[in-house]
Amino acid sequence: MSSTYRQYQEARDTAWRALLRLENKRLPVEPEELAALLGVEIHPFPDPKENNRLWTLTNQVRGVGVSLRVEGAWHMFVRDDVLDAAQRRFAVAHELGHLLLGAKTKALAPGVRCFESGDNQGDLMEDPQEAADYAADIFAIRLLAPACLLHELGVDDVGGIMALCGLPPKAAALRAERMKLLNQRNAFYSNPLERQVRDAFRPFLLSRITPNPPNRAAVPLVLPERKHPDARTPRRRFSLGFWQRRALYVLLALAALALLFLLGKRG
Repeated sequence: MSSTYRQYQEARDTAWRALLRLENKRLPVEPEELAALLGVEIHPFPDPKENNRLWTLTNQVRGVGVSLRVEGAWHMFVRDDVLDAAQRRFAVAHELGHLLLGAKTKALAPGVRCFESGDNQGDLMEDPQEAADYAADIFAIRLLAPACLLHELGVDDVGGIMALCGLPPKAAALRAERMKLLNQRNAFYSNPLERQVRDAFRPFLLSRITPNPPNRAAVPLVLPERKHPDARTPRRRFSLGFWQRRALYVLLALAALALLFLLGKRG
């Protein structure tokens, strides 16, 4: 196994472990939340008029993101004036990759150290000459755009990755290229860490996968008319048919004749 592939594996696995540490398990991942967990303070680049010594130190390190360990505590300085939101996210993630991967440091001044390789442009090195920068880029991409989550959501194109994960264009293009290869091989979940990441982000995945219930036309509920307690039930009128009336008239006539007969007999 080549040393480059071992670095790739270490960076990938470290990104998975970092994702599991996050409280907010959703996309886009917020690298500044991870920085807070690691005790790394993030600052804008110093103003030479306000702190000339600190400005001089940060400018001795190449890149838009510079990490300095001052008296044992890490501080990250980011050039917000030249970075858009996506590049800033990548720059912060790259610097955290150096820290979590144990990149070598060097003395910059008494009590101040920086990473030996600090060439952070905020959107991938064109051709990283330092293995540490390669590993930090691998970490940053896999932290911000976990392959298992993209796979579950069916996102593998550059635009979709940029929109979902907040990656800058170069990083999104590399991720899209890698996603197509992983999907072709169905190369997911062989590592238990990746399964743990998928399961930890399951509520977020379900919120994106489960469609909203369709809008159904409201069906009016018809209830029986409620009667007032004092209302009386109307009486049903009794009515006779034609032949019933004829029979009644005959009976009445016979009854009248019988009555007259009895009265005449007594008289």
